[in-house]
Amino acid sequence: MDFGLKNQEIQKTPGTFSRGRVRLAVLLAAAICIGIPASIDLSIEWDYENRSIHAGNYRSLKPATVAIVPGASVYKGIPSPVLQDRLDCAIELYKQEKVRKILLSGDNGTSYYNEVKPMLLYVLERGVDEKDVFVDHAGFRTLDTLVRAKEIFQVKDAIFVSQRFHQPRAAFISKKIGLDLQSYESDRRIYISGPTSRFREFFARTLAWIDMNLANTAPKYLGKPFPIEGSGVKTWKGSVI
Repeated sequence: MDFGLKNQEIQKTPGTFSRGRVRLAVLLAAAICIGIPASIDLSIEWDYENRSIHAGNYRSLKPATVAIVPGASVYKGIPSPVLQDRLDCAIELYKQEKVRKILLSGDNGTSYYNEVKPMLLYVLERGVDEKDVFVDHAGFRTLDTLVRAKEIFQVKDAIFVSQRFHQPRAAFISKKIGLDLQSYESDRRIYISGPTSRFREFFARTLAWIDMNLANTAPKYLGKPFPIEGSGVKTWKGSVI
């Protein structure tokens, strides 16, 4: 009987050993899946803190040609608090003569959702000269916004206006495409979406790294150049005219 039990134990050993290998493989895979994004996240964060011009006060920024404002949620045609603060900061830069132009870039991919119309109306209602406002209707992602600013609007230097969580990724993409970018951190309150935004940003930075270093991802749409000089009114088509 003892001999039989030993045989049974020997027969079970390979299965137990295999399960151990599976557990080890799962742990290694989890470590890689978490470790690589964490490493990318920290690298982009460190580079932003140590090599990028950034501030939460317009006085600390150098003059630039344009303030780039990426879109965010709108509710019944009204900018969300996150978007409103971005717009207010861009208007401040304009009125303090830190920039000559404002480029509003957002999602207008369907007839049912339009970020840029509320953005445009908001800045016009607050005294920005209409000829100094340009609109990009195809700013679906930060990558699209920045590449299109450089390629379509021929922007060479800009101030990117967004919340702190968003800025390191924008700075990273800008350096990769050769766009001279400063960062105006537009945090003017505590946002309900703050923790969720930072959680999403963790993975968005990894995607940006892949886009820039491996995939050579292009914007969804490009098109003919429209230099950010003169009047931007012709770019409003689809927003208010």
